[in-house]
Amino acid sequence: ERQKRLWVDEEAEKMIDQVQCLPGRLMPEDVARMVLFLASDDSAMCTAQDFIVDAGWV
Repeated sequence: ERQKRLWVDEEAEKMIDQVQCLPGRLMPEDVARMVLFLASDDSAMCTAQDFIVDAGWV
């Protein structure tokens, strides 16, 4: 919230809407879910991959 308050003004919101494929805003919880997945046994068969959590930023 602090970063958003400091850096994301109305103009930045419009720019984000133009370059982001998925609607909504990327939140810390979105990144945390990927971290939890990678730390879990469910990711045991993932090797040398890049997992990008950016809401489809173009």
